[in-house]
Amino acid sequence: MLKNYDIAILGAGPAGIMAALSARKVNNQADICIIDSNSNIGNKLRITGGGRCNFTNNKDISSFFDNIVRNKKFLYSSLYSFSNEDLKEFIRKIGLDYIVEDDNDNKVYLKSGKSMDLIEVLNLELRKSNIDYIGKSKVVDIDLKEKKIISDDLIIKSDRIIIASGGSSYPQTGSDGSIKKMLSKKGYSIIEEVPALAPMNIKESWVKDIPGISLQNVFVTVSKVGVKNKTCSRSNNQKSKKLAELHGDMLFTHKGIGGPAVLKASSYINRNIEESVLEIDFIADIAKDELFDIVKSNPKKTILSNLKELFPNNFLKRILEKCNEESDGKFDFINDYSANISNKNFEILYKSLKKAELTPTSLADLERATITSGGIDVKNIDSSSLESVIDSGIYFAGEVIDVDALTGGYNLQIAFSTGYLAGMSAAESLK
Repeated sequence: MLKNYDIAILGAGPAGIMAALSARKVNNQADICIIDSNSNIGNKLRITGGGRCNFTNNKDISSFFDNIVRNKKFLYSSLYSFSNEDLKEFIRKIGLDYIVEDDNDNKVYLKSGKSMDLIEVLNLELRKSNIDYIGKSKVVDIDLKEKKIISDDLIIKSDRIIIASGGSSYPQTGSDGSIKKMLSKKGYSIIEEVPALAPMNIKESWVKDIPGISLQNVFVTVSKVGVKNKTCSRSNNQKSKKLAELHGDMLFTHKGIGGPAVLKASSYINRNIEESVLEIDFIADIAKDELFDIVKSNPKKTILSNLKELFPNNFLKRILEKCNEESDGKFDFINDYSANISNKNFEILYKSLKKAELTPTSLADLERATITSGGIDVKNIDSSSLESVIDSGIYFAGEVIDVDALTGGYNLQIAFSTGYLAGMSAAESLK
């Protein structure tokens, strides 16, 4: 079966949906369709923000670039063409509301707390805009010169094609990276895909002894060191280079660590894990001298007792056991009175709590990562229009491009913004 369209969009995620709606906004006569392997739109959108849909961030749009890990300059046109303020206004125009969580990194969520509400309204908007949705249709090839999309059950001929097929994380949602493999054979440079915003596996065994323990507002310093020097302490390694300083909650797992602070850190080391180290401050709001005062607050009690208000008991016991392993054996960090701790032993405790060094060995598999780092090389795309520089009339949007950001709503904003610009550019080019 052959179908003809003016604009065909591959992918029914936020980038593809917004591309269709912005194209319709520019051109109300064009025949527009979205093609996707799923029966419904927005499969990955459904699970964002833990199902609550953290669709953007409330910070000024200029600060977004500080939270973009790869190719931030490439996104200037996209983010300023359709900013977070524009997205919030769009959400309200389609009949939904949102809340800003000031105490949660200024994340913006749907007020209802249900991502399905947004999906249902977007579905309605697509129908009202006379945009065809061709679901359950797996694309098997793309003829970029003839502008044909070949699926397992039909051929779509289109004057303009927007590729918004997503990354390779959560392949069960339909975003499996197969389109990028096709493009690689057609002259496009594909930057290797690696996990981003993913839990870490850690070398140090002690962290794996306390799975399920979580800590709030830890401070993580990510550094790069020489491969030959990685066995050395970072404090003794003068060649280390600081990559990022991050904060947020942390979770201990059976294999290492997770949680928001760790997910952010993963995006800075996913291409050089073997050269990376983490330094963790578990009590960032307590200075060294304050920690000393707390440890000594009741000299006739143990350190465990004096610090029990600061940490979960199992975490604190494991840290103190680790201190015993590192000390000269003359002081028992768990059982001895805090009055008897020496300055040398306090330094061991201080470093364990505020300068704990952890060695990442790997990240969780790409399929389990929140997003994909890598994709279509931005050198293949005109950033001002998102049109291919290789094939005219071909546009790109969303996670299929080699761009990614930290947690906080930034990645969804990128998807909506690039979708908006690609759709608008494609529609304007038809006039």
